[in-house]
Amino acid sequence: MKILTVLGFAFLIAVLAMSGCSQPAPQKSAADVYDIQGKIEAIRPDKTGVTLDHEDIPGLMKGMKMEFPVKDAKVLDGLQVGDQVQGRLQVESGKYLITELKKR
Repeated sequence: MKILTVLGFAFLIAVLAMSGCSQPAPQKSAADVYDIQGKIEAIRPDKTGVTLDHEDIPGLMKGMKMEFPVKDAKVLDGLQVGDQVQGRLQVESGKYLITELKKR
C-alpha cells in the first residue's frame, strides 16, 4: 500500500512539473494602425494604390513621398491628385495598407 501511495505521489509531481513546462502558443498580434495625413500625388489607374506626400507618422516614420496599397478601390472614391487627405494606415509584418482616406 505504501508503494502505491509513493508511486501515486510521484506521478502527481511529474504531471504538475510537465504542465508547468508547457507554454501557450504565441498569439498573433493585431496590426498596428496609424493616423496619416498628406497630399495625393498620384493614384494608380487600377485604384490599387495611392502615392502620398505624407506628414510625419509619429512612432512609425518621417514625412516623405511614398506609394501605399489601398485596402479597396472604394477607399479612393471621390479623391483626386492634389487633394489634402487624412486617413488610417495599417501596418502588419512590415506591410503597409491604407484602410481609410478622405479629404481634409
